[in-house]
Amino acid sequence: MGARGTATIAAAVAIVALGTGSGCDGDDETTTASTTTASEPETAEHVDKLPKGWKVARNPELGFEMGRPPGWPDGRDCLRKGADPGTATVMCSPDELVTLSVSADRTDEAFQIEEGEFAERTMQGLGDSYEGGLDPRAPKPVKGHYDGAAVTARGTAAATGVNQDVTVVVLRRDAVANFTAVIAANAHKPTTPAVKLAERALRTLRSQPVR
Repeated sequence: MGARGTATIAAAVAIVALGTGSGCDGDDETTTASTTTASEPETAEHVDKLPKGWKVARNPELGFEMGRPPGWPDGRDCLRKGADPGTATVMCSPDELVTLSVSADRTDEAFQIEEGEFAERTMQGLGDSYEGGLDPRAPKPVKGHYDGAAVTARGTAAATGVNQDVTVVVLRRDAVANFTAVIAANAHKPTTPAVKLAERALRTLRSQPVR
C-alpha cells in the first residue's frame, strides 16, 4: 500500500492542539492553522535557486514557499479519496510511499514552547491516528536556514494497518513564524531516497507574510 493511507495523517499536523498536547484524528478533519500576528514584523524571503526540474510550491494563506521535487504530486492528489488538505501544503513521492505535510503557526503561544517540545507534542497529538499512539524519540537539533528540532517514531496507522516511520520537524524563524512538518513513510518499503528528498524540500522553505 502506498502513502494514500498515511497522507491524511500527515496532513493533520495543523490541527494538533499544541498548547494542550491534545490532537485530532487526521482521517476526517480539515487542516487549519493559526495566523495571529507574532511579536515581530515579517519580511518576505524567497526560495533560493532550485535544482533542475524542481518547482516552487507557494502557500500564501500560511505565508511560505518551498521547493517541490520533480514528479511529486501535491494537494488532493496525495490524499485518500475524499480527504481535504485544508490550508497545509502537502506533497508526496511519485510512488505514494512518502508524504510531506507543512503548516505554520504565528501565534505568540507557539513561541513559548521550545522547538523540541513542540515537535514532541505534535507527534503525541498525531498518535490518535495510530494503534497504541506514537512514542517519540528524544528531539534532535535541526540546522539550516531556519533552525529547529525533529523527533521520530514508528507506528501502525489505525485506518489502514500500514506501519509507518513518522518524522515531525519544527523550524522557527526567530519570533516571526513557526513551521511544523510531518514526513510519513511506509516502514516496509525502500523509502530512504524519497525521505531524503522530502527533507531537502523542507530545507528550501522560506517565510513570507500571510496574504
